Amino acid sequence: MPARLAPDQSRGYLIAIGVFAGLDTEQRLTRRLLSLCSQRAQVCFLVAGDLDTRALDEIETALLAQGAGGVRRVHLASRADAERSETLGAIENSDLIVLATIHPLKLTTLVGGTSLAKLLRRRNADGTPIAGLGAGAAVLAEHMLASGESGATPRMGAVTLAPGIGLTNRVVIDQGGAASDRIGRLLGALALNPFALGLGLDADTAAFVGPDNVLEVVGHGGVTLVDPSDVGPTNITEAGPQAPISITNLHLHVLVHGTRYDLDFRRPL
Repeated sequence: MPARLAPDQSRGYLIAIGVFAGLDTEQRLTRRLLSLCSQRAQVCFLVAGDLDTRALDEIETALLAQGAGGVRRVHLASRADAERSETLGAIENSDLIVLATIHPLKLTTLVGGTSLAKLLRRRNADGTPIAGLGAGAAVLAEHMLASGESGATPRMGAVTLAPGIGLTNRVVIDQGGAASDRIGRLLGALALNPFALGLGLDADTAAFVGPDNVLEVVGHGGVTLVDPSDVGPTNITEAGPQAPISITNLHLHVLVHGTRYDLDFRRPL
């Protein structure tokens, strides 16, 4: 669960970022990221797994070119790394934290239940923005979409949910949106958790969620948002293994750069 707020304290931004594919978009996104921080911001990438270092190099270069005071990477190879004073100190002294991983479970199995997980929740409650990049975006949520099959139709057993680090319980996040042929697994996750909003990210696109729970889209692609609050009849309790799932009366929005959406009242602004 998200950490409790201190009196008169605003929670920090949560930023779910699809994979980067173009430098121009990186510049647009990194400008927006740095706008959330004080001048000469210190940025920390929390990395789990063997990521493409070229992508991280490009992002770090863009951040430094646009005024970041410093960028560092903290690599997690074991749960012991999540308890080290060096790791906790890096997070404590950062103005922006970016979670980057090759697979959501790769990060959560190293961080879940550790001092680092508690510190991430506290820093966000204290106002520090925290972003998830690519697969790291799914980790931000309390209910994490850990894996799933591609395709447009949701199927029983085709999606795996697991606990995330719990910075928000309002959304289930997938780094694939409408254009990536992965909408089926997002719908399957919502069939199992109809209280949450489904958030699918295209590449080169990010969802910035402010302390007022208003989401703003930044980037070249789209954000697919699915609202199951008025969900109708479904066959979720009768469908057998790998059977297609029927789920009705969903509200689907495709949001692009500059679009805003109120997560509390579940309406575009």
